[in-house]
Amino acid sequence: MPFIGEIAALTTACLWSVTAIVFTQASKRIGGLQVNLFRIPVAVVLLATTYFLFWGKVDVPRQAALMLAVSGIAGLVIGDTFLFSAMAIIGSRLSMLLMATVPAITAVLAYLFLGEPLTPVMIIGMMVTLAGVSWVVVERVPESGTSRPRLTPKGILFGILGALGQAVGLIFAKKGLVPQMHPLLATLIRMTSAVLIIWPIMLLARRVKNPLRLFGSDLTSLRYLLVGVVCGPFLGVWMSLVAIKFTDTGVAATLMSTVPVTMLPLVVLIEKERLTSRAVAGAFVAVTGVVILMLR
Repeated sequence: MPFIGEIAALTTACLWSVTAIVFTQASKRIGGLQVNLFRIPVAVVLLATTYFLFWGKVDVPRQAALMLAVSGIAGLVIGDTFLFSAMAIIGSRLSMLLMATVPAITAVLAYLFLGEPLTPVMIIGMMVTLAGVSWVVVERVPESGTSRPRLTPKGILFGILGALGQAVGLIFAKKGLVPQMHPLLATLIRMTSAVLIIWPIMLLARRVKNPLRLFGSDLTSLRYLLVGVVCGPFLGVWMSLVAIKFTDTGVAATLMSTVPVTMLPLVVLIEKERLTSRAVAGAFVAVTGVVILMLR
């Protein structure tokens, strides 16, 4: 099927738009760390059930499994924890706009470690993308909106660290996706490695809250979490691995970074945020850079 990688990447962007909104709401209610802790094991159950029900075969080279495990730790443990924390501080739109830097970071890392090309056109695309992101990030939140995230240095730093973790995760995932491996199995390995790392650490640190108390008193946060799990770490991450398996890592990353534009109608409808012309213009400048990168 032609353009299967590109179609999967655009599908990922749409799924992650929904995920960003619902996980933001859940993070504001129970905290970004708790969202990240509980979403991953739920996703593992969904992934394992789906894979073993329809495919069932497990034949993974040791080196590939190691690369995928590192990818899961970098992207799902480190990157997503910073991302969800940023969402709780500066809001989903600004956080996801910071995530638009992932293609630039990924392209540079792919050039250094995977030998993928880095042409002058790609560099121009990165600069345009970063310019659009910066344009929106420095914007002040309008006074009339009902959603008023705080634009703080800590929130911006967390967003950048989240983007770096995602980029590193993509590079290791690309190295681990050998031709014979099913992307769903690769996703399951990434998720399982994340669970095996983050849960023991958080249990020892006593940072895990009792789920019965956490969600028993707030069923709305549980609903947000479940919707986010299905759209994000289950379907979204699965599609992202299909994308990087069937197209260049940089191209996949750029298409997946269209989340800021696909999110715009959602933040208006769900978060009741009034978008300024500057926010819309900045988002489209960022996506212009994405298009330049894609058409390099």
